[in-house]
Amino acid sequence: MIDTNGRDPFARFKYSEIGKKVDGTFGTVLGGRVQEIKDFKWLDKKQGYEVPLYPQRTVVQFNSTYMELTGRQDRIRGDITAWALFFLVIASYIFYTIIQTFAITIDKEPPIFFSVFLMCCGFLMLLLLLMLIALLSTELFTYTYLPIRFNRKTRKVYVRQANRKVEIFDWDELKFYMATTYKDGGDVRGITLADDGMTITGMFSLPFVYLSASDYLIYHFEFVRCYMEGNDKRLEEVKNAIRYIHPVHKKRETPLVSFKRAFIYLLNPFDNLEYPKQAFEPDIGTAAILIPAWLRYLGRLLSINTSITPKFSSEIEAECQIDPNDPHDLNKYLPEGNIEDANQPIWKKLVYSILLVLFGIVMLFVFAFFIDMIGAIKGYDTGLAYKLLHLFHLV
Repeated sequence: MIDTNGRDPFARFKYSEIGKKVDGTFGTVLGGRVQEIKDFKWLDKKQGYEVPLYPQRTVVQFNSTYMELTGRQDRIRGDITAWALFFLVIASYIFYTIIQTFAITIDKEPPIFFSVFLMCCGFLMLLLLLMLIALLSTELFTYTYLPIRFNRKTRKVYVRQANRKVEIFDWDELKFYMATTYKDGGDVRGITLADDGMTITGMFSLPFVYLSASDYLIYHFEFVRCYMEGNDKRLEEVKNAIRYIHPVHKKRETPLVSFKRAFIYLLNPFDNLEYPKQAFEPDIGTAAILIPAWLRYLGRLLSINTSITPKFSSEIEAECQIDPNDPHDLNKYLPEGNIEDANQPIWKKLVYSILLVLFGIVMLFVFAFFIDMIGAIKGYDTGLAYKLLHLFHLV
């Protein structure tokens, strides 16, 4: 079974074992190994949960025919790009140094042990470089998002998996569970089982992720469940729960939208993301995530702008025709959050753009100061912050 939602960055390149069984202690097979699962709980898609409905800013398209959500990995989009590039530069420098050292010493007939040592180090660094490039390929020159589309009319779910292929699930055959893995946090996953009722034949995750199996996950599951199982009254409730549409099916997100999405999942990754002003409570820990959030933002910009917008096949689109007069089409009738963004005057957008640039410059100085501090601890005077001051003619 393919790891379906990017929980394993190498999901495109390897497969896990088919035919693992589901029981009370249920473990998911990823990349040929069983990943321990705790807090396991089956969810009943026929039973209503008396909880709030949390879209969590995952809605790309919404109408009476289908609802399309972003994939699970969208919340951390940019992390792999930023960190893999960082380590790729370091690894490339080390690899170059090893090759240069080997080339200089080979004419001097160095000891065999030293030559073998350099060759082994070079081989290991080459493997590391290839691994980092493979990691980068999961976010660069791929798709801007991996859509999950729920069709109320056909009762089908169309999922573009981490291996870039599209799988089609029958909603009525899906079973859902909520669980936490030791590495990936908690989420809700839909699975299909073979005739024996035990063997997993397919899997996908809902986009929202929490630290553990929590009521927040049920809020998100109920949002999806109500859309697929509810009547017209419930459809209206689901629609009213949405404040933001993320229309990346038409165009790439803007730098400002990338900034908001990169930061909001770190500043407030657990509460109701449709209402961040009410949910976000800044504290001393907020400052600690500014650099990781900024790196994620830069990585997200690079990742999004080197990727293409995914498209479903013409056959799938034919099954997802929308009534042109559909009153529930939120891409045509934007919800409250998008209306607020759309109606901002030009001067306000300009101010936001200037502030974004200034914030970027400030973060450059913060990063330079951080590097200088590390250098000072190790006895080196990197002077990076001073060089930036000179670059911006501040000294």
